[in-house]
Amino acid sequence: MSSYRYSADANADIGEIALYIFHLNPLAAHHFLNALEETCDLLAGHPLIGRPRPELGEDVRSFPVGNYLVFYTPATHGIDVARVIYGGRDLPGVFRR
Repeated sequence: MSSYRYSADANADIGEIALYIFHLNPLAAHHFLNALEETCDLLAGHPLIGRPRPELGEDVRSFPVGNYLVFYTPATHGIDVARVIYGGRDLPGVFRR
């Protein structure tokens, strides 16, 4: 069975996003977290369906969840999630940090 793992940065991203959405609409935060979990389950089973992002790193791929992007790399167990970031941000700048 395929699985996914969040990096420390991804965990921090998810926490910040969920808290931001929760302050606006608690139910929407719940829906976001469910959609993220479903997407990561899907990606773990089919890691090559995401868009290749060679400009951000070797083997990095992205896949949307609403207005956010899941950045991950395929792994033997499924995927490793590196970041979850709002799609409108300066993505190369975020990955350089």
